[in-house]
Amino acid sequence: MGEQHVRRRTILKGAAGALGLGPALAACGGSDSGGTTSGGKAVVRMWSWYNDQEDQFPKLISAFEAAHSNIKIENRIFGTPDQYLPALQAAVAGGDVPEIFAPHTRALTYGTGGISADLKQELGDDFLKDFFDSANQEYTLDGKQYAVGWMAQTFGLFYNPDLLKAAGVGEDELETWDDLIAAAAKIRKTGKHPVALSCNPTTSSLDFFLPLITQVADDPTYYLKLDQLRDGATYEDPKVVQAIELQQKIVKAGVFQPGTTGTSGDQAPQIFYTGKSAMLFNGSWTPQGLTKDASPAFNKLYKVMKTPAIAPGKRHWTANQAGAGWAVSQTSKNKDAALEFLKFMYSAEQYSPTMNGSNSMPATKSAAARIELPIMKQMTSWLLDGDGCPHIPFGPGSVAAGDPLAKIFDGTGEPAAVAKAMQQAVQNAKGG
Repeated sequence: MGEQHVRRRTILKGAAGALGLGPALAACGGSDSGGTTSGGKAVVRMWSWYNDQEDQFPKLISAFEAAHSNIKIENRIFGTPDQYLPALQAAVAGGDVPEIFAPHTRALTYGTGGISADLKQELGDDFLKDFFDSANQEYTLDGKQYAVGWMAQTFGLFYNPDLLKAAGVGEDELETWDDLIAAAAKIRKTGKHPVALSCNPTTSSLDFFLPLITQVADDPTYYLKLDQLRDGATYEDPKVVQAIELQQKIVKAGVFQPGTTGTSGDQAPQIFYTGKSAMLFNGSWTPQGLTKDASPAFNKLYKVMKTPAIAPGKRHWTANQAGAGWAVSQTSKNKDAALEFLKFMYSAEQYSPTMNGSNSMPATKSAAARIELPIMKQMTSWLLDGDGCPHIPFGPGSVAAGDPLAKIFDGTGEPAAVAKAMQQAVQNAKGG
């Protein structure tokens, strides 16, 4: 799969240690930086690795500059997070942060360090209330919001109806995890893997696992506390252990293909569209990749269903946060110009066409109501129904929880011991 689909599944890959910028944050906070001009125009630099909108950004910029003759937008798209992060690190360390930038998993750290502006103060609740709650929550700490979602993401079970039918599994029979486990036994008898899943890098396993915690707790705010290790939340909490037990039950039942911890984000969809698995657990960027990589016939064939629930009648909690977002430099002299462009990008006339033109999932409710791609529209409806829950570890060291969790996927660990190891790994990563 092309580089454009790397962004979401590898957003966490090097996050645990790649941006250890405590001293740099302290040095930069509160000082004036940036604010360059070109031909008398305020320059707004925008940095990201968001190449999904590579064709749309020039249109946005051209329309904005035509209406704002005193502002020049310089857009820079890096190929992958691994290429982007060193450049951002250097900019932060040098005290010259781009006016608008992708904050990666350091959104809260940049905010508390004085690098990112508080958008609640700068833009107000009227602007922010249109965003999905989970997208706002991931960027909020102590009443301040340090970024806004650009592309939301959710997850589901993409499936091949022909392979389900061949196994004697009805498309409407998979409401719960127990239903999926029962179906998996039938699918394996046909020589197919039930569900393709990527757990390489190990942080990718969190996409599947963290919503299980919300299913157990039936509380979408619980992981937000666990992510920050606040209000007494720890990975050794019985709710987390129960979620790990559910994860182990699913793995031991043979729901996934062997070797998930060695399967990359590129390989799992390939297993699916080449007919080796009946289903694929993956995110809402999947239609973009299948359109590019799978056959036209397969693109007409496959469908998607909600993530199974923990029990009949329970909510189908599914991962939903913004895998891509924007922060604004607090210290740039051109902050006001940056805020003006940010508001322009999210205007009704610009944001919906941008998301539809790139087959992307928007982070606002109003744009979600205007999605055109049928499968994307279906998946977004789950969020509009309130099924979305947190799944991106933004807290200090939180991403380290993925490494011990791998022992459940490869069958070498037990839930209580893994929970303890997750807690220790996070504490070690956060330096405490």
